[in-house]
Amino acid sequence: MPKIPVDPSSITADWLSQALRADVRTADIEQIAVGVGLLGRLFRVRLTGIDVPESVVIKMPTLDARARSVLCEDLGLYQREIRFYQEIGLSNPLRPARPYFAAIDETTHDFVLVLEDVGHRRRADQITGCAASDAETVIDAIAAHHAHWWNSDQLASLTWLTTLCEPPFSGSTVASYQASWPEFLGRFGDELSPETRAFGERFLSLMPWLMAEISRPPNTFLHGDLRLDQLFFAAEPGDPPLTALDWQLSTKGRGAYDLAYFISQSLTTDTRRACERQLLSRYAERLVEAGIDYAHEKLSRDYRLATAWCFAYPVLAVGQIDVVNDRQRDLLRAMTHNAAAAAEDHDAFSLRPD
Repeated sequence: MPKIPVDPSSITADWLSQALRADVRTADIEQIAVGVGLLGRLFRVRLTGIDVPESVVIKMPTLDARARSVLCEDLGLYQREIRFYQEIGLSNPLRPARPYFAAIDETTHDFVLVLEDVGHRRRADQITGCAASDAETVIDAIAAHHAHWWNSDQLASLTWLTTLCEPPFSGSTVASYQASWPEFLGRFGDELSPETRAFGERFLSLMPWLMAEISRPPNTFLHGDLRLDQLFFAAEPGDPPLTALDWQLSTKGRGAYDLAYFISQSLTTDTRRACERQLLSRYAERLVEAGIDYAHEKLSRDYRLATAWCFAYPVLAVGQIDVVNDRQRDLLRAMTHNAAAAAEDHDAFSLRPD
């Protein structure tokens, strides 16, 4: 197996020949998606050789030492993604990019992913927000994914796929939120309503309860980071309707979690308010078609709880990730405002443990 590179300069034609098990003659590398991904670096490598793809995308750890330590390493995020590609990959109903090579050093947490380049497929900008028609495509794809894994015995065999309320995620997330909240207030506090600020202040006390509620059975496989910047829509015949990248936050729990994460943070507030009810109904209908009854009252309750929980993610991102450019700052602002509006619309501010 080729050595895991710790620097992009180590990604040479010789290294790629080993990783791809092919004859790579030249490899021209450039960094891409700066300000789009939050916890890793992406590089496109254009190749020449014998029986090699025209290009591949390579993912490596972030250079942000704080985010890497507090989020990625403490929470085992890099291991989750590598295990997903090694053990599931293209057999998953919600298709990832094809993995050519996936490896991690369990001691140092250095990792490398060599993936199919899906750059020709259509993307939408999360800051601009997802169109209602594209949201329907996402809902159909995630419903098929959830139905496949719903209460599956195979979930237990994926030892790396834990619930939100299991360590180390549970304790580390609570500690990270507590540390992040002051920095989040310093950056976006003036843009929050008094009600949102008050909710954020007491959110810490709600976190263990919310994590436990989202983790109740029946469980399914949750993508965990289902946001628009990481989704690619079909552009040519033969493309899957949706391709999802970034499986670092994958977990298991209630299906409404992925819906709440996507709808509350990837749709503008106006778009969400116009189509949210229809999207939830569409999801339930797709599950029924697969023989699964996610009763309306349970789905609605879970969705409300998950919408409240997802307020944590912009707080954690702002508090633990170094902002590298204006695009990333604008993304975090959009996530903040959309998540806060969704929480307010669903009366998350009044939530208390039952």
